[in-house]
Amino acid sequence: MLDDSIIIAAGVFTLLAACASIIYFWIFHPQAAVESRLRSMTARLRALDGVTELPELESNGVSNDRWLGWILRKFPEPSLHESRRRKLLLKLARAGFVGRSNTKVFEAARLILMILLSAGATILVAPITRSWKDAVFSAACGVVMGGILPDYYLARRIRMRQAQLSRELADVIDLLIVCVEAGQGLYEAVKTVGNVCARQRQAFGVELAMLSGELAAGASLAEGLHSMAERTGLDDIRSLAAVLVQSERLGARMGAALRAVSDSLRLKRKLRAEEAAQKATIKMLFPLILFVLPAMMLVVVGPALVQIFATLHRQ
Repeated sequence: MLDDSIIIAAGVFTLLAACASIIYFWIFHPQAAVESRLRSMTARLRALDGVTELPELESNGVSNDRWLGWILRKFPEPSLHESRRRKLLLKLARAGFVGRSNTKVFEAARLILMILLSAGATILVAPITRSWKDAVFSAACGVVMGGILPDYYLARRIRMRQAQLSRELADVIDLLIVCVEAGQGLYEAVKTVGNVCARQRQAFGVELAMLSGELAAGASLAEGLHSMAERTGLDDIRSLAAVLVQSERLGARMGAALRAVSDSLRLKRKLRAEEAAQKATIKMLFPLILFVLPAMMLVVVGPALVQIFATLHRQ
């Protein structure tokens, strides 16, 4: 009869090998770079032609992917309520995953993760405890974790992307100011700056490309900016949209309005940096008290305590 440690090691190795194989064929399969480049060129051409709705298998780099393509073909459409579906689509868009098919990919990833975690937990716990109750409990914990982790990842990705967009917004507005003051119209300036940001692999490049496509498709500036503000979820972009729409209605100079917004954003960024710097001292207080202060007291008082105990022991 095999030893329990051998069974556990074999189970862990099998689980890790399966996860590594899935990750490899999902992300690093052959010709991934070529396919990614072709998808990027296709998205730009569609945006220039005024097409903003990406095809079902081409949204966010999942067009020719083998595993995701198989999921989109085989996995059934998740039965979500319309309000929940819209909320999930909005969250995915704010995380950078644009396209209706991404709801199916997200729910499929949740299901696969639940199966893997429950199977892995059962394989690890069952040989040790030899109790079916513990095995069922560990499987249930794996299912719960598999259902929670995708939402946590999505929320974390949204926070990271919003922080990146906030850092890039002031520089993007400066580029728009340069283009507008050089004689370009606002729509053409948005297209130009979007191409520049896309070449530099900035997150704002995708948003401006979609905005340019919406404007080319016939949407008004207010509608396009409102859609971009909803996709990003940033208050700064909402204020930018309000200023640009008001300037367009009143016939004011776009350059001056953009410059005022840029100065306001830089001031806000400076205030946020100062606030973070002042919070740093408070955040450092607890690690200092818990870790540094005991070590310092041990170094300072330790030798004296040793001598005191030695003297008392001799007496």
